[in-house]
Amino acid sequence: MGGQTALDQQLLKRMAIGDSLAFAQFYDRHSPRVFAALVRWMDQRSDAEDLLQETFWRAWCRAAKYDAARSTPEVWLFVIARSLALSHLRRHRRERPFGLAHAPVTMNDPLNALECGDSTRLVRQALTKLPQAQRSVLILAFYGGLTYDQVAQVLAIPLGTAKTRIRTSLRRLRELLPELEECKTDA
Repeated sequence: MGGQTALDQQLLKRMAIGDSLAFAQFYDRHSPRVFAALVRWMDQRSDAEDLLQETFWRAWCRAAKYDAARSTPEVWLFVIARSLALSHLRRHRRERPFGLAHAPVTMNDPLNALECGDSTRLVRQALTKLPQAQRSVLILAFYGGLTYDQVAQVLAIPLGTAKTRIRTSLRRLRELLPELEECKTDA
């Protein structure tokens, strides 16, 4: 586990017991990138500002529920931000901001199995078998709906590394989930 991830996990533990200084440090570490993503996703900057506040409010309130086995703190935070952004857009009937042309999802991806009801549990179990670096890119790309570029920015890694990790992770999921082949949808 990287030093930055360990620091973020410590900050979340402190936030869970009400440490406002830990929250301020967590906010300072992550708000610039979260805000940049929200600005890209939203039509209006004022909406992005409101959603930034809501994202960190939820992080503060849910810090005790953070599970390091599921994702890094940064991925967890971006999933919160994306969820809020999509809810806001739905409420205001705006188009989804993430360009489908740039999304790394293909129709033959094992994560399409999420559409098959009982498969969700199997996919989550398989994700826990992946190394943290591979699990993080998949959570951002598929659960978070981020593009390759956005994944690279969030994780502060080169674009090529993000693409390789996603490709490697998907290959490994295919190996772990052969029984889900029948759940794939054909385009």
